[in-house]
Amino acid sequence: MTILSKDIELKRAQFTQEILDSIRNVPKYCSFYSHVFNRFAALGLQIKAKKEGFFENEDWSDLEIREELMKKVEKFIFKHTI
Repeated sequence: MTILSKDIELKRAQFTQEILDSIRNVPKYCSFYSHVFNRFAALGLQIKAKKEGFFENEDWSDLEIREELMKKVEKFIFKHTI
């Protein structure tokens, strides 16, 4: 097991927060689904998301469940990046 220095832990937390902020602030002209998928792809997480069925069973265009989807995104990112 590798013990991370406080500096590395802080940078990792900042990196994760930047990702989540970019997902939360998706541009109006962009599909939320596509934006999240592209962020996952940039992190190399799209295959893990597919294996876990991350993008299945939700209507990603429904603005009323956006907060629920965001919680799901946060949980997934924390699980796979921290």
